[in-house]
Amino acid sequence: MENEYVANQNSLFIPTKSLKVFPDAQGVDIKPNGKGTSQTIFTLPSHLNFINPETFRLRYNLTFSGRGMPKPNAVAGVSSLWRHMRLQTQNGLHLCEEVEDYSSRVAMEYSYAQDDGKIHDRELNEGLSLTDNSAQQLFWASQNLPSATITTANVAKKVAISQPLWSGLLGESSSVLPVAALGGLKLTMETNNLMKSIKLANDSSVNGDKRGVIDTAGVAAGAWNNASLNHIQDVPLKQLESQDSGFEIGDALYYQNNVLIGLVVGIKSAGGKMVLEVRGAQNASTNGPALVEDNIVFTLPQDRFEGWTPSVNMRGTGTIPAAITLANQEAPKKIDYTITELEAIVEQVQPPESYIQDLVRKINSSEGLVMNYKNVSLFKINQVGSNGLLNSSIPNTAKRVYSINAMPLNATDTYDGNNLTCVGGDGAQSYQFVINDTLTPDQRCSLRRMSLTPPNVEQLHLQELRKSLMNSGVFVRNLQNAEKNFVIGRAVSMYGSVSDITKSDLSLRIEYSGAVRQKTLNVYVCSARTLVVRNNEIQVIN
Repeated sequence: MENEYVANQNSLFIPTKSLKVFPDAQGVDIKPNGKGTSQTIFTLPSHLNFINPETFRLRYNLTFSGRGMPKPNAVAGVSSLWRHMRLQTQNGLHLCEEVEDYSSRVAMEYSYAQDDGKIHDRELNEGLSLTDNSAQQLFWASQNLPSATITTANVAKKVAISQPLWSGLLGESSSVLPVAALGGLKLTMETNNLMKSIKLANDSSVNGDKRGVIDTAGVAAGAWNNASLNHIQDVPLKQLESQDSGFEIGDALYYQNNVLIGLVVGIKSAGGKMVLEVRGAQNASTNGPALVEDNIVFTLPQDRFEGWTPSVNMRGTGTIPAAITLANQEAPKKIDYTITELEAIVEQVQPPESYIQDLVRKINSSEGLVMNYKNVSLFKINQVGSNGLLNSSIPNTAKRVYSINAMPLNATDTYDGNNLTCVGGDGAQSYQFVINDTLTPDQRCSLRRMSLTPPNVEQLHLQELRKSLMNSGVFVRNLQNAEKNFVIGRAVSMYGSVSDITKSDLSLRIEYSGAVRQKTLNVYVCSARTLVVRNNEIQVIN
């Protein structure tokens, strides 16, 4: 008698084992682009036969260094560290998939695809750190409050990462992949530069949440006047001693028009408020800057990213206090990170015998084995001008398109800035696509309410964006705070079908009023791509 509880061997893919696949260059640490080895290559050999892309992960340890408590940009987690992804056949003759500006492509959908459960999973596995509280940082040991004094540099932690891929073939929504039929695959990943991908938890810049405000007593110009270059001056702030300090040992302290005050050598408290200990930049026996109540004191993000060298007046002389020595050692240190012990986790599966026989039959037939998947192509378009009706032509050549998603990013990256997403509409009033000589939608989609302060919901825009993201394969879970990740989307097909939008020029018209930023459009076109395997011949059809 047949056992009714035995799994159906004819229809199930049975996981057999999880395998570690090491990079071609084993034991090499991965660094940010321009700081060392920034590219890694994995070979998925044909003897893996069948793999389950849903569970494919990059696993590694991530350690940061530098001042400001740097961390991956929260708009994409550790995916913000990666600039480029390429998937080829093992022999390199056929390009299956390529994602440029990988971090922005992930950031485009990251906030829309999350809910509380997804956020928790990303915090556990993907290096997502949403808080800027210096006592609760994922990548850094807890920093003292000013009430307990800060006399040492912050200590970094080594964090284990398990990162999925955003990919049509190796992503979490992909089907079982017959690696053997493709003759093996080669996955290439390349990192971003630091400016593009890193944010600071201790943001004490001029507009940062942790900048300093001079207390009532202030600092008189003559208070800096001392014959000794080892003199350390107290700078009282209005922040309470129980508040986070955005300042760290080795920071350069500025006020007003980026005028350098001196070198931060310690943080303490007095009278229940925060006090900075500063070695001034002025000569011996010379007055320094007069700091009056409500003056803003701050750091420059560039000093933290690139390091800075204190002048001779800030280095001390003779028997130099330990605090000044430590601060001078910390000041030149640049923000950096190191990826170690990098490996790919691949789940091998065993399909039923009937599936294998059918696959072999298709490969040997004239039609061949056909695999369809979603591919995302990037077009970067510089917008000419900042205000008025700006028309951007999109040089798309894909004929089987699902949707178009455009991100109006800042044309110039900034240190500790919003470089992966568009935050705020910046005076955007409306938009409209021109598809196959037709204005789409037939009326301009309004964006005026999103450009208000505070921003309001533009319902039509959200509905258009939701349809576009879903057509791109995104499981949309959240449409709140859309102004923090401003994307202009248009689905060009319905019910999972595709549309040919190459019959005439494709363009996007955006009207701006009162815009202050020059922008570059990152346009991601999601289209169908087909892999055909026929008699040991592989063909990729766009």
